[in-house]
Amino acid sequence: MRRDDRVSQDTPTGSSYDVVIIGAGPAGLTAGMYCARQGLSAAVVGGEVGGQAGWAGKIENYLGWQAVTGPELVAAFREHVARFGVVCFEGQLVNALVPGDDGGFDVYTREGTTLAARAVIIATGKAPNRLAVPGETELIGRGVSYCATCDAAFFTGADVAVVGPGESAADAALQLARLGARPIVLSERELVVPDAVRTALEAEPSITLQPGVKVVAIEGSDSVTGIIVRDIRSREEETLPLKGVFIETGAIAAAEFTAGLIESNEKGEIIVDKRCATSLPGVYAAGDVTDGLGKQVIIAAGEGARAAVAAGRDLKRR
Repeated sequence: MRRDDRVSQDTPTGSSYDVVIIGAGPAGLTAGMYCARQGLSAAVVGGEVGGQAGWAGKIENYLGWQAVTGPELVAAFREHVARFGVVCFEGQLVNALVPGDDGGFDVYTREGTTLAARAVIIATGKAPNRLAVPGETELIGRGVSYCATCDAAFFTGADVAVVGPGESAADAALQLARLGARPIVLSERELVVPDAVRTALEAEPSITLQPGVKVVAIEGSDSVTGIIVRDIRSREEETLPLKGVFIETGAIAAAEFTAGLIESNEKGEIIVDKRCATSLPGVYAAGDVTDGLGKQVIIAAGEGARAAVAAGRDLKRR
């Protein structure tokens, strides 16, 4: 599963596996390993091995690692999974999941690959809404973050921005303040939050609320040094010197191909039971794409293992 092991366009289609895992992040890779350990043939299909974990500048909450960068952790994932012979279709995105008459499934990718599976594990994660401003993509993992729970601890004593219109932005600001950062909450309109949350924000002296502004650029070369905001009414711009930018504008569960097949909630997250089983027999889901609590690398990996164990047991009973 090296980076140069990507499937080429002339890869034969029609390959059959016990389990096809859709998504190559921590949940999908762990699921692939656990399938292989049970003697099941497994294939992982995904756009980029490692998923969003590869964006992280530093990870300190993955058991066994005191501190590791996202790319380093993903490299370890690759090496570990490759030892178990899991086939990886990297650089391919699934656009259709079709149940078969025999209880199995056909998985189709946009690149023209077709895979048959006795069971499917969906681990496609969530795609954060981007600001789509200059500097955002270039500085991901170097001051730009989409997860306060993951990265707040790295900004103790620093001035940071939290960008978002609602409760997730407020929660991020409160978490950052508890860890010693000085957050400024930026939003185009007044925050829409419960009264109790607003009271907590206003009671925290290190938090500043600045509604009525739009972020137009993030500055920095090796790391974030500031942010440019534009006043919605006056159109005047100013630069705020900052060390971090936490973007809390929501996320989209990345499993459009399940529409009409599998039950999901109002956020588009796949609803699973305690075995990671979905509403469609033979299909399981793990990680950020599910309605489970906690969007973390270590939680996603654990759910990937659980989904694989459940799939293996169910296949043996068929």
